[in-house]
Amino acid sequence: MTIVGLGIAASVYFFARSQPMYAMGALALTALVDFLAYLVVREVTVCYSCHAIYRGFDRNAEHEPFDLKKLEKYGGRTPRSGT
Repeated sequence: MTIVGLGIAASVYFFARSQPMYAMGALALTALVDFLAYLVVREVTVCYSCHAIYRGFDRNAEHEPFDLKKLEKYGGRTPRSGT
């Protein structure tokens, strides 16, 4: 989020100074930095119950993407009230 926030702030700064090419360059650089960060961190598996983070394993086809409902079900957060 910090990477994207800084990229947006830089882009707004350059747009305000009427420098659209620099603004687009800032956004492109932000996308590149974000992609490089993804390559370093890669995907992780996080336990819904204990929040343990597992890295460096091959992708398991049985594991589904993150689901907020499952997080609430298995104790990650207190479920919201029905209002």
